Amino acid sequence: MEDRVKIDTDLCTGCGVCVAMCPRQILDIDAETGVCRVTDQSKCDLLGGCEFQCPTGAITVRQPAAR
Repeated sequence: MEDRVKIDTDLCTGCGVCVAMCPRQILDIDAETGVCRVTDQSKCDLLGGCEFQCPTGAITVRQPAAR
């Protein structure tokens, strides 16, 4: 399965904006790296709120490829 949510770890500052606004609670800040990670790709609602709210543009939400 292709990732629905991609995090550019070079751009992510670990600010937590995406974590706070995610209604499915599938994002968190990794304690070791200090950047955002996706805990369950399959639960993403694909609405892209996290992508639009990310102040550094580190998040990309992609619709699954049509078959």
